Amino acid sequence: MLDFVSPENHQPLTSAADGSALVRADGVRYPIHDGIPDFVPATGSEEPPHGNQDFYRTRAHEYDLGNSVMFKMLLAEEEPVREDFAASLMLRPGARVLEIGCGTCRDTVHLLRRDATVYAGDLSYEMLAIGKQRLQDSGADFSRIRLFRGDAMRLPFPDGFFDAAFHFGGLNLFPDIAGALREMARVVKPGGRVVAGDESVGPWLAETEFAKILKNSNPLFAHVAPLDKIPVNARDVSCRWVLNGSFYLISFEVGAGEPQLDLDVEFPGWRGGSHRTRYFGRLEGVSPQLRETIVKQAAAEGLSIVAWLEKALRKATETG
Repeated sequence: MLDFVSPENHQPLTSAADGSALVRADGVRYPIHDGIPDFVPATGSEEPPHGNQDFYRTRAHEYDLGNSVMFKMLLAEEEPVREDFAASLMLRPGARVLEIGCGTCRDTVHLLRRDATVYAGDLSYEMLAIGKQRLQDSGADFSRIRLFRGDAMRLPFPDGFFDAAFHFGGLNLFPDIAGALREMARVVKPGGRVVAGDESVGPWLAETEFAKILKNSNPLFAHVAPLDKIPVNARDVSCRWVLNGSFYLISFEVGAGEPQLDLDVEFPGWRGGSHRTRYFGRLEGVSPQLRETIVKQAAAEGLSIVAWLEKALRKATETG
């Protein structure tokens, strides 16, 4: 349990003496129900910011049946597809994995087969209860499972806690997709992987009857893969479509900040300069006629424009 931290400030938690809650230093309690700590909401006085929770709370069993129907209608075998999802995380034995939005733990079973410790969370306690029963029925090793009720927008884990993070099947409905992907990347150590996917018919299929039929039954298939929501510290990014092109699966490696450049590599050719001089060393504009004169003068002296300008400006400042 003490692997968890406060989702609001990432401060450590301790166990209540009676084991009924995890407790923050300021006394805020996160109750534990049937071994599952509840981090949504932290105070127990507000609803999570997702409008679809009533569906999952009251129809969790129907949702589970719907998953089986989905694979049948798409002419796909569920077990190999979910094994492929788990494989895309590139886990090493002993890895620690976050699965957020685990639902009824249909993917959790496959993650556990990778010899990993899995932290599986969902907003719906009802879904988690079904998932816990599924894990028990499968003979899962509960020493390698941590179930929790939590929100993808504020995860109860410290930075870089996991080797990988996984989500499938709810991203389209998140109120802040970019924020959720950033949060998943936050809790994964540099070099680890994030894999996330949801409904979205591939763009090459957009005008097919296949796409129109799917969208007619479920408007979620009209969503577009949120490539513009991937965090800037993502590296080795890929997006592929699975289940006959009806779901996207985004994968990336977690890096640090924006990609880096060597700003001082000199460019060959008549323009010359480097990224540093071209971007940070820009001067006020000049008339087209003067620019043409400079280009000709630089060429006559066998210099790039940047080299000629620096020479001329240096001479002007020295004589001034």
